[in-house]
Amino acid sequence: MNSTDEISEMKQKIEKMEIYIKELEEHLKKYTNNNRHLKYYENNKEVVKERTKNYMEKMKVENPEKLKEWRRNYYLKKKEKIQSENTTI
Repeated sequence: MNSTDEISEMKQKIEKMEIYIKELEEHLKKYTNNNRHLKYYENNKEVVKERTKNYMEKMKVENPEKLKEWRRNYYLKKKEKIQSENTTI
């Protein structure tokens, strides 16, 4: 094959992939971050809180190491955020 043929073929593949990605993104929008999710959490706030509480209690018993890891990550992210804010000021 010629170099120009390869280039044109690759450009066509790139265009097809870009179209495919856009289609997937549009399809995904139906399932993520829409108003239905927000409305559900507003209407079922107490139920969601109760589930979360139960899950955390279960994690304390079953996997305390994972809980420690989550807390440490939270601490490190918070510390990093505070440092970045201090450097910008």
